[in-house]
Amino acid sequence: MRSALIDGMVLAVAPMHLLAIVAIGLLAGQGGRGGFVLALFALGMFAGSLAIASAIRETPSALVLLAVSAFAGIMVAAAIMLPSILTNVLAFATGVALALDTPPRAIGIAAAIASQIGTGAAAIAVLMLVMLIATGADRPWQRIGLRVACSWIAASAILALTLRLAR
Repeated sequence: MRSALIDGMVLAVAPMHLLAIVAIGLLAGQGGRGGFVLALFALGMFAGSLAIASAIRETPSALVLLAVSAFAGIMVAAAIMLPSILTNVLAFATGVALALDTPPRAIGIAAAIASQIGTGAAAIAVLMLVMLIATGADRPWQRIGLRVACSWIAASAILALTLRLAR
């Protein structure tokens, strides 16, 4: 995980977070189901942030993010259209797991809330951008490019998941 110092706040960026967001965005964009998936992802981020605020114990959220990335990547790479209910559940689970995997590292309450809001806003913006790109890819060569990208996402997530579980 990398971290950067911006205005006294430490922001954490983990590749597995981006893998999950991009995989869910491409899965939702493949079926053209943008709005509801985005709302459920945001609701999941909010629910995960509430769980963090309630001082929930450590969770296997990193494993969930990697598993969702692998599954969504395989589905897009194989061009399998999932039922919308399953895509919605995956978006919600990704939002919850992402919020649980990024607890604020701030000392004060206001800084912790600002950190969670910033994490949520950035994740939603990236998800929106990826869904927009996937929805706009209507030419065959563009679809193939998205499928190749998702095969790399799935392979990376499976490798990372294997390494985590092998310990």
